[in-house]
Amino acid sequence: MLRTSSLFGPVNSGFVPFASGAPVDAPAELDLNGDAAEAIAGEVVARAAAVAAPSYADVTPWAPASSARIRIVEGAVIAALCAYFGWALLGTLGAF
Repeated sequence: MLRTSSLFGPVNSGFVPFASGAPVDAPAELDLNGDAAEAIAGEVVARAAAVAAPSYADVTPWAPASSARIRIVEGAVIAALCAYFGWALLGTLGAF
């Protein structure tokens, strides 16, 4: 973030300190003990394991039938542009 000029106001670096919203001296009962944390983690792992992973074995990439023609036209346009600017460069250098 750009600093503001001191002519237009106070110099501000734009730094915003992290504030969780909880007081610094939060009560200890809000923290989870080891057993409760392990139980919650076990539930999360069990839910994640229950979700079946999708199978991508039979997925084929999609390519339109006209993609080869599009690439040929793009190549022709690029070749024409290169020829045009090459011809102008040779004309500028006095080759013609």
